[in-house]
Parts: sequence; C-alpha cells; structure tokens
Amino acid sequence: MDRVQEQINRRQFLKTAGKTALGAGFAAAGIASSVAAASSDNGPDDLDKYDFIMPRVRYTHEKREVDRWNVRPGGDANLLRALSSVIRCKVKPIPDANNWQPQWAREGQLNAVVAFDEPEKLKKYPFLFMTGENQYKLDDPQKTSMREYILRGGFLFMDDCVVGNGGDFFYRSSYELLEELFAKGSVKQIPLEHEVFHNVYDLGDTGLPFMQGQKHGTRGVLIGDRLAVFLSSTDIHCGWCDSYGFTFGRRNYEKAIQMGINIIMYALSH
Repeated sequence: MDRVQEQINRRQFLKTAGKTALGAGFAAAGIASSVAAASSDNGPDDLDKYDFIMPRVRYTHEKREVDRWNVRPGGDANLLRALSSVIRCKVKPIPDANNWQPQWAREGQLNAVVAFDEPEKLKKYPFLFMTGENQYKLDDPQKTSMREYILRGGFLFMDDCVVGNGGDFFYRSSYELLEELFAKGSVKQIPLEHEVFHNVYDLGDTGLPFMQGQKHGTRGVLIGDRLAVFLSSTDIHCGWCDSYGFTFGRRNYEKAIQMGINIIMYALSH
C-alpha cells in the first residue's frame, strides 16, 4: 500500500469511527443522529470537511472573572497538530494559538463550542473536551442533557486545570456531578490494563501523566463496558501547552500529548 492510499484509509477510518460512535448510540436510543449532516459555528460542513473536531464545553464557573472555560487554546492546537501528524488525518486547525498563548480563546477560534443547554447541537459531536480551575454547577436541564449525551454514545473528557499548587476544585465538582447523574460509586478507577492506555501509545508503565494538581489516578464512568467519561486531576491540558518543556519537562509534554491521542482514538472507536 502506498503512503497516499494509507493516508486516505486512516482518514476514512477516523471519520467513519467518529460518526459511528455517536450515531450508533443515538440509533440504539431510537433517536435519529444528525452527525452526518452536522455543522459547527464556523461552517455548514465542518464535519464533512474534517476527520476530527474537538469542541470545548462552555459553562459557568464559580469565579467568572478569573476562571474561564476557554483557557489556553494553544494546548488544543498542539494536540490537534500532533494527532494529525501521528494518525495522518485532517483535523480542524485552531488559528493563532500555540503553547501558552493566548490565555483565552477569542470568539470563533476554537474548533467548536457547545453547552449542555444545547441538546440538538450536542448530537453533532462524538467527543467533547471540558476543562476549568474552580468549582462549578449545572442546572437541572443541563444535567439531563449531559446525562443523555453520554448515555446515547457521546464521550466527555474532563481535565482539571490546576494553576500552580491550587486545589482540585474542578475535579471535585466534576466527580460529584457524575456521581449525581450516574449513581454513587459510578466514577471508577480506570486500571492500567484498560485499552485507553494501550491503543496508539503504550502508556501502561506510567498511566495518567502528571503535570500538576492531585494524584487521584485515572477515573471515569463506564456505560456497560464502554468508557464514556475520562476524568483527570493532573492538568493534562496544560501539559499540551508546554511543547518546549520549560514548565513540566519535554518528556511530560510528550506523555500528555500521547495520552490525549489515546483518549481521542479510544473514544472514536467505541
């Protein structure tokens, strides 16, 4: 197989896997999926133009003036560039973002933006990324929408954005929210043997990379045997921002990127 054909096959796999992951979940629930005809904020055919799009979840923080849901888009940009290079797929780029700059994403800069009070829009995306520093709460309709999104096949990656030696406030809010939505004890430790550590990269020796924060280990919510929520307390997203290794070291940057790629590829193939 020549390199061009291999690239086409990989792109088609990623596109098909992404659409199938959420589409199958909605079909099982008896609800028609709009994945194939999806659109993002920046165009009517983004999910047809690109193999992968990574939306950020918009929500309200406890400390609105200092903590925002759209922090450090350069981390997202670095991960997407690495994913494109490793998997040789076409990802939607994040313009004018690299490493730690800018501090907050401007309007329209991120791949896509969704909120849990937009259930129809949520149907378009098989994968969501949510990060923040402080405590937060969702209202009842948002909780219902979040639960339905996950049950119907969606994947949610939640990563605590820890500043310096700050506390694990986002992690604890997320943990409590998930246990409320899926019953006490539903947030489980994910063992090192799990596939999420062993698909594209073998991370079984290190497990969840640690940048800063709290070492609660890898936790998540399983729907049947499918890992549907990945919850991190170690600030993987900030690791994505540090390509020069000035803050966490080059090896930690590489491990954070590898973990991100593994999470995406697991989510889109299950």
